[in-house]
Amino acid sequence: MELILLEKIQNLGDLGDLVNVKAGYGRNYLIPQGKAMSASADAKEEVEARRRELAKLDSERQEAAEAKVALLPERLTVKRLVAEEGKLFGSVSPGDIAELLQALDIAIQRSEISMPDGPIKTVGEHSVAIILHPELQSTIQVVVEAENVPEVTESIDPPESNGDEEGAPAS
Repeated sequence: MELILLEKIQNLGDLGDLVNVKAGYGRNYLIPQGKAMSASADAKEEVEARRRELAKLDSERQEAAEAKVALLPERLTVKRLVAEEGKLFGSVSPGDIAELLQALDIAIQRSEISMPDGPIKTVGEHSVAIILHPELQSTIQVVVEAENVPEVTESIDPPESNGDEEGAPAS
């Protein structure tokens, strides 16, 4: 499927480039997201005419992404339940990190958080990439700490009584 890119896409091409992609990728992702349009003769002329406008829109997106990067914290602390071996019960996913950043009033989408090794499943400090624009990437440190869980002790035998308790039968 031949498409014209309406913005720079990592590992694919720049704004206004004519690219060949698989039909599903084009129909299901690029076109609905407004990242590309079909490469008809009319569309090629339209893109040439709109190239300056599209470049301006792209630069505005990049400026907005730079503003978000300035707001990002260097470290983010997450508390999770931990097993004895230091492994988490569950994991810390991009959705969890996005929620924590939303709580700090930083609008980051789950899709903008890159975790190539998958979700975090161990206690410690981990680097997470935030890709807000194809030309702009930032890294934050996610510190996973053990959540303090009070230990529950169950006693099977009732406590011994010495007979001095109230309500105890007098002999």
